[in-house]
Amino acid sequence: MVLFRHVAKRMLRKKGLWVFTFVSVFGFALILSFLSSTSALNASIGILDRDGGTLANRVIEEAGRFGSVTPLETDETDEALLQGQDVVLTIPDGFTEALLNGETPRLSFSATEGSDAALIEQALNSHLSRERQLLIASDFDEERFNELADLETENGYTLSSEPFQQSVATTARTQAFLGLLSFVMMSAFLQFIPLFVADDRDEKIYSRLFAAPVTPRRYIGSLFVSFCAVGLLYVLMLLAFSAVLYRQDILAHLPVLTLLFIVYLFVCLAIGSLIAILATNREKANIWQTSVTMAAAITGGAFISLTWLPETLQAVGRFLPTYWFNYGVAQMYEDRFPVNSVLILLGMALVVFLVIAWALKKRPLT
Repeated sequence: MVLFRHVAKRMLRKKGLWVFTFVSVFGFALILSFLSSTSALNASIGILDRDGGTLANRVIEEAGRFGSVTPLETDETDEALLQGQDVVLTIPDGFTEALLNGETPRLSFSATEGSDAALIEQALNSHLSRERQLLIASDFDEERFNELADLETENGYTLSSEPFQQSVATTARTQAFLGLLSFVMMSAFLQFIPLFVADDRDEKIYSRLFAAPVTPRRYIGSLFVSFCAVGLLYVLMLLAFSAVLYRQDILAHLPVLTLLFIVYLFVCLAIGSLIAILATNREKANIWQTSVTMAAAITGGAFISLTWLPETLQAVGRFLPTYWFNYGVAQMYEDRFPVNSVLILLGMALVVFLVIAWALKKRPLT
């Protein structure tokens, strides 16, 4: 109990961590709101449509929100750019058929330097994510898809009056927010225990603890339990903010989402404990925290939806917790309980604990 109070007081003094969380959560929400309203863009978009199907036409219609659209008849991207197009979009042959078969074909983008291509690309990829959810809701039946598409509103399709809410339970924007939130959470959680241990070493509290009958394993275990309690408060705060920002998309799945947040907290704290043991100083701990966080975010769908993440990056991401958190979120919004994600995250935590026990046996804390 004394250690828990010590942990709680120390965490409350970490003002930078709380400011980082507040700014990140609301900043990401504002950025995503901006990206969802990029209709103010006025780029010249050349489109080479090799498909000609219904879904290709819907992509072209969506692209028209971001500027003037010009059909192209040449395969020479450089020539099209030289003719004054800011962005050239190529829709591949078989695009509509592939989507109706449950596949995820990719759009090809080329752009001039300084254009708004990145915003347009993200917006169109988000559009395809919404299209895919409508396809899932319609069981990949084109006629049923067209019916649902006609019912889709400009602001999304989570209104209670819409008949397909149970099949399509979220917008791409909410999932993108939770992906970015997985990056914020890991950035914070990996700091908890390494920073605490480093402060204990610097302030000589660490040595006084070991003057008492406290073994290194008990010390790390007590820190883990204490930070789990503090981390739960942190998680509840993030869930509350998310519910305020995205309401029904969060509240409708709150129990499952809370479970995902908690197991993600456990595995991140376990990794943080391992970093605290292996890092001999604060600088090394910071380097390892940053490296693990960025690797997990890039390969785990924090910045790019898993639907569009290259398979090579996903192969790496499967060894890190952020991938399984975001995979679980995707399953949750498909009305499937993310049992695989929960079990794999708990398994990761167990493996890390075994490594911690081995590391403390080989190299006790000093």
